[in-house]
Amino acid sequence: MTNSTKFLISVIPTFILLAGCANQHKIAQQNLEPVSNSCQKLEYLVNAYNDGFEQLKAGEIKARATKIWHAKYHLIGDNCTIWTLGGDKTTYSCNTIQVEQQVAQDYYTKAIKTVKQCLGSDWHIEQSKRLNDDGVKAQFSTKESDVTISTHLVPSTGIFNNTWSVYYYIGKNQ
Repeated sequence: MTNSTKFLISVIPTFILLAGCANQHKIAQQNLEPVSNSCQKLEYLVNAYNDGFEQLKAGEIKARATKIWHAKYHLIGDNCTIWTLGGDKTTYSCNTIQVEQQVAQDYYTKAIKTVKQCLGSDWHIEQSKRLNDDGVKAQFSTKESDVTISTHLVPSTGIFNNTWSVYYYIGKNQ
């Protein structure tokens, strides 16, 4: 047997294995339910909370104190993550990029309106100031589940920076 034949025999199984892994990822992506409107998206994410968002976890992100995964499904944008702080506290999180205050306020108000429309009368809203900054949050919860949906309007931390972000969380008491 020549060296090139030996090389091919040793490399071909690796390519087959890699192709199989890539195919499994593609199959996993295809198995995610397609959603076309905001209410479907929220319902899908609330249901995914029940199994710790397992089917939505993509590659793990290295972190010290917590486990974080990229999300296969994005409520907004393309930078949503799933993180676990230990025990059963798993949270799905997305955020906007930093924008002017009025734009962020519009996102925040629209998010509250949309969630109110979608969830139904079993869910109640509690709005409050955030603890560590001048932002506000709206948290939706129900007696039927320990999952909460919250939207946070967060100011930037820069002294001369007047930008804001909006964070969306689905998890346990955010």
